[in-house]
Amino acid sequence: MSLINYWPTSDHILQCIRTEAEELAEHVLLAVHEPMQLLRIGNGAEQQCTEADLLKHFLEVERPIPLIGRSGVGKSHLIRWLEAQLKLQSQSVNWHIVRIPKNSSLRQVLEVLLNGLEGDAFDSARLRIQSVGEMLRTEEVADLLLTFMSQQLRRLNDDVEQERLSYKENPHAARELPVEKTLRWRTVLAHTNPGCGLSELITDPNFKKSLLNPKHCIYQFASRLTQGATDQELSRNDYQIIAEDLDFSFNLDDLSQSARQYVSRAQLNTNRQAQEAAASVLNEVLGESTRTAFRHLFSFNGGSFVDLFKDIRRTLKVQGRTLVVLVEDMAAISAIEDVLIDSLLEEAVRDERQELCTLRSAIAVTDGYQGYLRRQDTIQTRAQYEWLIRDHGQSREQTLERIVDFCGRYLNAARHGSAKLKASWLERSTEPDWPLVWEDSEGPPEELQAFGLSSSGVPLFPFNRNAISALVGHYCSNDEELKFNPRQVLNQIVLRVLRDHRQACKERRFPPAEFAGIKGGAGLIDLYRLDEPARCETVAAIWGHGCRSIAELQQDLDWRVANAFGLNELASLLKEVQPVGFVRPPARTVTGPKNNKTAVEPRGPKPDPDQHRLEEVVSEWFQRKRKLEQEESKKLRNALNKMYQQYAHSDWFGLGARPELLSGNFVYINIPFSITGNRTTNLVSFCQEEDFDDPQKAAVLKGVALALLRYETANPKPGGIGWQYDSGFEDYLRYQNFAAYWVPQVLETLALMERSKLHEVMFEQLSLVPILGLWRTASNDRQRLNELLTPAKKVLESLPTPASSELLELRTKALDEWEGKRDAWLKLVAANDHGVDGELALKSFKEASKIGFGQKLARNDRQITQELQSSFNVLSVLNGYSRYEQFCSLLDEMSEIVRGISEGGRHYPTHLSEVPNSKKMLEALSALRTSEVWVAIKTFLSFWKESELSRRLQLINQVDGDSLQKAVQSFAAWDKFEAYVSPRLENESREFGLDILEKSQAKVTELLKVLTGDLTGLLEECREQS
Repeated sequence: MSLINYWPTSDHILQCIRTEAEELAEHVLLAVHEPMQLLRIGNGAEQQCTEADLLKHFLEVERPIPLIGRSGVGKSHLIRWLEAQLKLQSQSVNWHIVRIPKNSSLRQVLEVLLNGLEGDAFDSARLRIQSVGEMLRTEEVADLLLTFMSQQLRRLNDDVEQERLSYKENPHAARELPVEKTLRWRTVLAHTNPGCGLSELITDPNFKKSLLNPKHCIYQFASRLTQGATDQELSRNDYQIIAEDLDFSFNLDDLSQSARQYVSRAQLNTNRQAQEAAASVLNEVLGESTRTAFRHLFSFNGGSFVDLFKDIRRTLKVQGRTLVVLVEDMAAISAIEDVLIDSLLEEAVRDERQELCTLRSAIAVTDGYQGYLRRQDTIQTRAQYEWLIRDHGQSREQTLERIVDFCGRYLNAARHGSAKLKASWLERSTEPDWPLVWEDSEGPPEELQAFGLSSSGVPLFPFNRNAISALVGHYCSNDEELKFNPRQVLNQIVLRVLRDHRQACKERRFPPAEFAGIKGGAGLIDLYRLDEPARCETVAAIWGHGCRSIAELQQDLDWRVANAFGLNELASLLKEVQPVGFVRPPARTVTGPKNNKTAVEPRGPKPDPDQHRLEEVVSEWFQRKRKLEQEESKKLRNALNKMYQQYAHSDWFGLGARPELLSGNFVYINIPFSITGNRTTNLVSFCQEEDFDDPQKAAVLKGVALALLRYETANPKPGGIGWQYDSGFEDYLRYQNFAAYWVPQVLETLALMERSKLHEVMFEQLSLVPILGLWRTASNDRQRLNELLTPAKKVLESLPTPASSELLELRTKALDEWEGKRDAWLKLVAANDHGVDGELALKSFKEASKIGFGQKLARNDRQITQELQSSFNVLSVLNGYSRYEQFCSLLDEMSEIVRGISEGGRHYPTHLSEVPNSKKMLEALSALRTSEVWVAIKTFLSFWKESELSRRLQLINQVDGDSLQKAVQSFAAWDKFEAYVSPRLENESREFGLDILEKSQAKVTELLKVLTGDLTGLLEECREQS
């Protein structure tokens, strides 16, 4: 017994699982047929009906019965089933059944109608069809279609004009004119203007080249008429002209003048709405042009198709037979749809005399097909009803049950194979429940029941009900409503699994990881601890579809499913809580009376709706079905910031302080595919977008995101329950593991970003250096850097009293900022007070030194200079003194003069407040003889000579303000003294000419002359030097 025997072979799959009904042998079609849900519409009412109701109605009504449905719902299948059922009727021996396949060419349609009919008229018709068919070339038919479309456009313009005039002449009717009709008139007239419209464009030789391109709708339409169409072509083309078909990529100057004028006037090459309107007008004439082409090409002994069809019915009437016409797709007979429908509607009895054979017919129509809509009222009135194939409208559970049974039928048929089905069909009298459920000759293996059965008892392996539900939800749901579309179910579910994976399953490699692109929920991330975690996730997501957690998976998925797929560790995990022989029975739709017996609660904790919601949110986010909403994004960012604050240690990367992720209430963390909060200024990310595509990484991140969101939800305020909630312990472990590698990465990133601006931060302190006059003795960058580390108190202690109040204010402000700006950069290179990253600091220092701050220095220098200008004016007379001894000699001479004047007592300016008495004057001059005063004066005078800004500020900071003030005060008093004494002595000498005065003052005068001469000489020497 081997489970793989229940996986159909590739030959059987090819024979029995086809997406198009016409490709199946009749016995296979009957074996796989799933009863359809039909809605009968007519007489103002709708009624749900069965296929038996349809068959009964068909046998009673001699009118064409429309079967309507969307593409892929099984219209062709229903027509073929109807044919098979008719053949089973006892009276069918006298029926001539004609089924027109949907992919037929026009020639094939006509040949099918004549098949099996004998007589000269039919032979002649067949010869005509054959000769014309052999001559038909797709390119020529396409060109012919364009010619007839051009003619139809002109007729359409005339018809609309006449219709407008009729309304104009009837004011009452004009008032009730529908807006839609007015809009149609306007559109038609805008694009069918005689001499300057679509007619001229589509017949223009250059534009016609694009229309006759094999990929163009017109060519495809012609190809279907001449050669038929493959199933792929039918599914790919709706044989309607669209805006994109009006291609204007070529040079418009190549068009004829009338075509060019139309394109320009209608703005066809620039206006999308104009293109769509033009396409709608072309579609309006395409059908009639096709029918015109048919009448042009085919005539039968001088008669029309209607005449031929009457001949067929007359012949069958003579033979006592009934004609049955089954059309798989009305679009297949578009060229003859009108004449065929007219023929199908024609009564067999005229004037109480039956002239034609009995005719029964059914036509499958794709919902919205224009050819049917034109004749809908006539057909529905005569046929009494329309039959609509339902693909939705039932509950999800009911629709899913149909799909499960549908898959089971195809599985069972493919296990039998076409040959055995045919044989059993021919012998079915002994098998009332044909076809029987296939069973391996060695008996079913034990694992088979783990996959469950369809309602008809067919083993679903390699599917189970969950797997079908998952795949259907992924491929067949629309707007959250489950639809039964057989073509989609076969292509996307049955064939997707069965066609290419039998060998892989035999080698226990099925399903592959990420099969069908379906991923597990966030609550299943612990599967990544197992071997082959990605495959485990796929099995859990598909065969365990709907399970939100490991606990639910253990309750819902039989361990033998995992074992059959070669996932031993997953099987062991599931087996931990499942009883021996466990198999989850398939869910069944309850149709009988309700059982009021109290349901037994499943084992395990009661599900938390908040947790389930978060699991769905995270799962859909990681599958990119939906972006993470604002509330969840905010919670995730806050949780990550708390994690960072809890575990980030700045000393890991030599930082003195931890960089922050929070600014106000905003956390600067990017979250991929978040609906809000991602900014270019965000510093770090929860993860990268590409991590979502890595199954291993995505599983870990999914678990972390879920853990963080669950924690934040459980703890909306501080002092909450912490991790004390369901799955809290597992969440805590994920939290810790993630923090162990994420936090250091974030801290490193932030450290690098902070340090990238280190030189800018360091420059802030460097800008204070000139104000404080530092680096007087530093000879290299390392010494200058070390000086930046000096505490503000020591800097202050190293500086003399400021020479001006302006300098005092600037210096005070600089010292106040000194340590703050030092610490700002120091914390980026030093984790503590014991060490610093010297190389990094020195490198940043050199970069910071390159930044200029001349404008600020110039302003400071100007303020200081303005305040000290008066002091310079007083001391500038000392510019020529280069040695301390010279300065002392000058002071001695000044003291002698003061002493001499004071002894006479008559001319000493005792009344001037600016001049102290002689004693104090002599004491002040004596106090200037210290070296400190001399250094202060020389440095001060050097400051005035220096032109380089930073050096000027350095010099002024070296001037002792107290010493400078002494010198300025003493020399200012001397200036007042000398200005008062000198002129009086000179006047007194001139007025009195007294010898005694001359004698008494000779010595003083001589001393003044000597002093004046010395000063004059020094000034001249100073001018020469400058």
